[in-house]
Amino acid sequence: MKASAARRNSTFFLRFSFFSFVLLWMFIINGCSKDKGDQPAENKYLQTFEKVDSYSAGFIKAILGTQSNNHPAVNSIITSTVYGIDIYKIAYKTTFKGSDVTASGLVCVPAAGGEFPIISFQNGTNTSHYKAPSVNPNELMYSLMEAMAGNGYIVVIADYLGFGASQSMIHPYYDKESTSQSVVDMILATHELLNDDQVEAKSSGKHFLMGYSQGGWATLATLKMCEQSYNSEIPVAAASCGAGAYDLMAMSDYVLAQQTFPGPLYLPYFIYSKINAGYITGGLTQYFKEPYASRIPGLFDGTHSNDEVNAQLNDTIEKLVTNELKNNLNTSADFASLRSQLAANSAGSWSCNAIIRFYHGTSDLNVPPEQSDIIYTSFINTGASSQKVSLMPLEGLTHETGLIPWGIETINWFNQIK
Repeated sequence: MKASAARRNSTFFLRFSFFSFVLLWMFIINGCSKDKGDQPAENKYLQTFEKVDSYSAGFIKAILGTQSNNHPAVNSIITSTVYGIDIYKIAYKTTFKGSDVTASGLVCVPAAGGEFPIISFQNGTNTSHYKAPSVNPNELMYSLMEAMAGNGYIVVIADYLGFGASQSMIHPYYDKESTSQSVVDMILATHELLNDDQVEAKSSGKHFLMGYSQGGWATLATLKMCEQSYNSEIPVAAASCGAGAYDLMAMSDYVLAQQTFPGPLYLPYFIYSKINAGYITGGLTQYFKEPYASRIPGLFDGTHSNDEVNAQLNDTIEKLVTNELKNNLNTSADFASLRSQLAANSAGSWSCNAIIRFYHGTSDLNVPPEQSDIIYTSFINTGASSQKVSLMPLEGLTHETGLIPWGIETINWFNQIK
């Protein structure tokens, strides 16, 4: 009897130990999945999320303080910093040419309960996978934007297609439909993130958009998509568009008319990405002279910075582009597909609901200030009032020196109306 009881006790102990081990393993797996932010099936956009950093309000003030000597207007933003922040990297579903794509980006939230407006920030031209927001969140401009969550915003920064989770594809540069859709879907994925119990901060339902250079164009294109297709889900109160190229045909004419141009990568980036996507016919040698035509695919593979790409091209226009492109862009049948893409991806005016400000440095040689003049005039001619749409010259500033002053003015403006 004692031996039998011992065997029964031993069997029970083994079964109990195995059952406990299984429960513990399931707990560990579920716990790890929750920490990494695996998402329930009901989410339409958000796929995964992961907290990658946290900053105290004091640390944020120190970051912003590095700009105070050169830009005293930042002091009001420092004063308004009352929250620490949490930074999340997310992966979400969007589309390109009708196919599903997994994209990524950063979401920065106040480390506190409450309801806060959302700012979606669109960055400027980038050729390096390393400099994507979710890959290098400590890059200066991204850090400054992340810090704005300390002012009581939920800050959203999409990587754009071709970077982060989607870096296996060539970035569709100045592609209006896919850029707007990827930013919209990033905002909608953020809404789903904010529904998760792990995130205390929630959305107030108010949205702002801001972006500079390519991001200025992307901001305007995204605003139009929000107002015309997603107004109930993403109502936008205001948009700040800095130094964007909005009329791409006029921008191309400007570049081709210059003897030298400080950013030779722009036109090759646009044309190569459109050839790669099947939107433009002809090979690179139809548009660019050697040795540059042969170099271009390797330059835009994501391993080179903007400066590195520019250094391998030529800022003398007649040495970079073919004579046919320089002289006959507007008339030759050979460039009909390029003209079509320039027109299709320009950001035009419409009867808008949001307040829009167009900022532009008056000494900008990369994107001439006439680009903001053109789009502002177009909105006014469409019937927009000067109270709804404004042109804000940044006196004496270039494309580079206008970036941070534009960002500071934009946040101070948002703080007034949020």
